[in-house]
Amino acid sequence: MKIMSIFGTRPEIIRLSRIFALLDKNFEHIMVNTSQNYTRELNSVFFDDLSIRKPDYDLKVNTEAYGIEVADVIVKTEKLLKKENPDILLILGDTNSGLSAIPAAHQGIKIAHLEAGMRSYDLRMPEEKNRVMIDHLSTVLLPYTHYSRENLIRENIHPSKIFVVGNPIIEVIEHYMPKIEKSKIFQKLKIKKNEYFLVTAHRSENVDNVKSLKNIFSGLEKIHKKFGKKIIYPIHPRTTSKMKNIEIPKGVQLIDPLGFFDFTYLEKNAFCLLTDSGTVPEETLYFKKPCVTIRESTERPEIIEAGSNILSGLEPENILRATESITSGKPDWQWKEALGDGKTARKVINILHGKLY
Repeated sequence: MKIMSIFGTRPEIIRLSRIFALLDKNFEHIMVNTSQNYTRELNSVFFDDLSIRKPDYDLKVNTEAYGIEVADVIVKTEKLLKKENPDILLILGDTNSGLSAIPAAHQGIKIAHLEAGMRSYDLRMPEEKNRVMIDHLSTVLLPYTHYSRENLIRENIHPSKIFVVGNPIIEVIEHYMPKIEKSKIFQKLKIKKNEYFLVTAHRSENVDNVKSLKNIFSGLEKIHKKFGKKIIYPIHPRTTSKMKNIEIPKGVQLIDPLGFFDFTYLEKNAFCLLTDSGTVPEETLYFKKPCVTIRESTERPEIIEAGSNILSGLEPENILRATESITSGKPDWQWKEALGDGKTARKVINILHGKLY
């Protein structure tokens, strides 16, 4: 059986890394990188770090503008799907690369969607529109949690198509932990454990709006004044392009994007994290680190329910208050209910074998 995996961003590459190896062993596996994240720091570096083989195809989609990018994904994946004619297309998540589901469905190719069922109910987010569309085109849906499964059932997707598999990040972190622990990023940044905040912010609804981006930096300024700790901010190229009229507050250190090992080491040892990412709160729950999500909505309410994450919104005072609150208690959070048992890769392979043959 021939399976094609299509991906194009940092989170997809990382979360699929252990699944790729099993796909290669169990199927005729065609690996396709759209290069939606086109810089080395957000794409190819993770193939090197995680010892992932070279993709069979690199589509180099045009990311000049939203419409151009979406059109290029659909046109290029349509041609490739016709050429390779896979039995199954495997997609993870909600990026524009996942819109390859549209030509796949048109051609009658079965689609398996990992990370299915997440909902923020916030249509300002491009990802929300993508994930709904991909779910409703998919043949088999592979949500991380029962919470996401319930979302799918409420949308009239039949339960027989849905299999809860847990979050693949657990086995990725555990597999690479020896290399993570060898990181030298502390020496490079001249910092110590629990003596810094770690920040990521790159979502279009946050950084494309000057007021929102200024609010985030104002919140970081308040946090530095309150806690007196350095704030480390590996800055995404999207955010860098929006920084023209933004003043960097004292205590905030902007650095280039990091590889998986260095970034994960910083996550594991931070005092607290602030992020607009969906994936970072998952990782911080595993490490039992407090995390503030600087967004108005989240598709991962299970992380909030676990207790390690607060949704702050974008008002600077609320960002500070959320940070004070989440760092005030004992980090006794449990991750298994929200993240699974760390056996996701094998479950995915078994389902693809049994359900889609």
